Amino acid sequence: MIRNLFLVSFRNLLYNRSYTLLHILGLTLGITSALFITMYVIDETGYDNFHTNKSSLYRIITTVVDKDGNEKFYPSTQVPMAEELEAKYAAVERAVRFIRFNRELFEIPDRNLKFYEEKVYYADPSVFEVFSFPVVAGNPKTALVDINSAVLTESTAKRFFGTTDAIDKTFVSKGTTFNVTAIAKDVPPNSSIEFEALICSKNFSARWATWTSFAPETFIMVAGNSTAADVDRALDSVTAANVTPIFEPLGMTIKYFLQPITDIHLKSDFDAEGGGAIEYVYIFLSIGLFVVIVVCINYINLATARATRRAKEIGIRKSIGSTKGNIILQFVAESMLLTMVSLLISVALTFMLLPLFNQLAGKNIDTQFLAQPSIILASIGLALFVGLIGGSYPAFYLSGFNPALVLKGSISGGTANARLRKILVSVQFAISIAMIICTSIVYDQLNYMRHRDLGFNRDQVLYMQLADSATMASEPLLRERLKAYTGVVDVASSASMPGKGINYAPMEVDTEDGKTATQGVYYFNAGYDFDKVMGFTIANGRGFSREYASDSTAALVNEAMVKSLGWKDPIGKRLYGHTRNSNRVDMHYTIVGVVKDFHQFSLHEAIGPVAILNGGQKVFLNLKVKPDDIHGTIDFISKTWREITNGKPFNYTFLDETFEAQYSADVKRGQIFTLFSIACLVISCVGLFGLAAYTTEQRAKEIGIRKVVGASMPSIIKLFYSDFLKLIAIGIVIAFPASYFLMDGWMESFAYQAGMSWLNFVMSALVTLLITMGSISFYAIRAASINPAVTLKTE
Repeated sequence: MIRNLFLVSFRNLLYNRSYTLLHILGLTLGITSALFITMYVIDETGYDNFHTNKSSLYRIITTVVDKDGNEKFYPSTQVPMAEELEAKYAAVERAVRFIRFNRELFEIPDRNLKFYEEKVYYADPSVFEVFSFPVVAGNPKTALVDINSAVLTESTAKRFFGTTDAIDKTFVSKGTTFNVTAIAKDVPPNSSIEFEALICSKNFSARWATWTSFAPETFIMVAGNSTAADVDRALDSVTAANVTPIFEPLGMTIKYFLQPITDIHLKSDFDAEGGGAIEYVYIFLSIGLFVVIVVCINYINLATARATRRAKEIGIRKSIGSTKGNIILQFVAESMLLTMVSLLISVALTFMLLPLFNQLAGKNIDTQFLAQPSIILASIGLALFVGLIGGSYPAFYLSGFNPALVLKGSISGGTANARLRKILVSVQFAISIAMIICTSIVYDQLNYMRHRDLGFNRDQVLYMQLADSATMASEPLLRERLKAYTGVVDVASSASMPGKGINYAPMEVDTEDGKTATQGVYYFNAGYDFDKVMGFTIANGRGFSREYASDSTAALVNEAMVKSLGWKDPIGKRLYGHTRNSNRVDMHYTIVGVVKDFHQFSLHEAIGPVAILNGGQKVFLNLKVKPDDIHGTIDFISKTWREITNGKPFNYTFLDETFEAQYSADVKRGQIFTLFSIACLVISCVGLFGLAAYTTEQRAKEIGIRKVVGASMPSIIKLFYSDFLKLIAIGIVIAFPASYFLMDGWMESFAYQAGMSWLNFVMSALVTLLITMGSISFYAIRAASINPAVTLKTE
């Protein structure tokens, strides 16, 4: 029976080739889009799931509350926190710290090689007991026990030594020789913890191991008989004993909470890590659902529109004994056959297009990902869902025809059938219009972020990192030599710059009434001419000047800081580096100028109080270069760098690239959003095209009669258009408020917004109107052109 069902279905589909091709095209586009969305969502939600202990792994997040009640969140703790929790509280089975090694020069004396490495961390010996990072050589339990021990990933070992057989080989960094004790597999791409090498945490400077310094990311593994609530109580105890006595007198409250490791990638909206991506997962899931809905609507519309063409077939089947159940099975079998063929084509397309999708989405999904049980089940489930939902209504509707009426030719499309089609087409229009609106708003916001006045000039500014103490010592000579070159406008050193992280610490500040108060301050060190290199606008006072000896301890503040402290005249006010006492002279900085607010971070975050302090350690050398002969200027900088630093590797980055990188994830997601929106529109067009064809066929005699009684071609075309215009109007009524609500929620993740213009809505409706008219125009014109004698000859 099953064989016969599918054999008959195959013959029917082959006989109605145009109908079959339209269905396969729409279904293939829909299923392919849904497959890519499914892979994206599974990959995004699968971060850190490979850890065996994932259900008991948490990261400790620090909350800093200032005297005004403002909260700031940081994914770091003090160095002693891990040891305190592991040693004194049974709820914590293990605690592991990751402390950034900073960008350092790594030397391989045996191969005369030098590298700058970025993803290197100090880590505790229990790291491989807590996390499931496979070690392929060496003993994971003892790999980081010895003070100068190190673990390399396989790719790092190949880069350092040309082989993964690197146990007991050595390398040098920061003047220390490290011994390779283990080789780990490369960190999976869906890990929120990324490293290329790990160094024994005993190497971390003891001067930072205090309750006042926040450096490591601290992860804990909850003991088997305990819960996260038990750890929260332990954190409260640690805070009361070690933290509150230090920070409470400064007017600051420090609190901690636990973040599940599987939440880090999608739900970390902390200052240091940028916005989380969970909103985009919800958006793409919604798009996937919309695509499936549009595909099902297309199937139902096309199948029910063909009702009159299959009415006699159903009547004959019923007259020779077929039951309603047999006919329902027949139509469902046809639907399932169509979706399965489309699924096979979609899987082939997915394999072919996966590299392009990876490039677009910034992913590293390989073809083996498609063989995962979750993807296979999702694919089959999707095909079954579309096949059953798309085919069920037509099957029940068509199987209900009365054979006597059908064989007399009395059957019509049916009022209920026509009404359902209109409802479904209206929903389809609503989805299409909403997708276009959302896409235009997303692109307006991305364009706004990329072209907004940032408060500084990021063009023709490049920077180099001074990665070690020897290079930092060479900074004055480098600056002098480079500034003398004709292609260089200005040179300045700094500890940070727009687009980079900066320090946050409590400082005592002068108040307007001549007293002092404790204030949490974002700050970084910078040298003379930094304001010129960055193109800051001085709103009050002046920049750092070598003409004033006192400027060695000068400070610049932004307008936000002046406003937050209520200063009427900030010039001459002081910032103190630590709490003052009678036993020592305080380090203080005197404000000499106020710079107009600038965006230190991306537009996801509001501009906060920032101080730029002259003096101190600086790790970046920043150059403003002339736009002409950029390559010649860079060649000169490279030659000078290698000469002064004794051949150390030369690396540079343009500031505009750094700032653009903050939005790269948003841009990629915007491109994906647009791609699937276009796919949804194309699927809708395919459905409208097919629906127009069958509507024209059904109304052929009506059009013939109209022409006989004098109707003109424009009036007949207008008749077709008017039916669809009503449905578009209904779609607009649904789409406008729905898309406004959705995008208003998305906009909340940005501190600075482009807003939603009425043009976004009007243009989206016009685009939909033009696409619809284009889709039905061919058949409308053809129907109006047919000789009525042809359509009425049987009457």
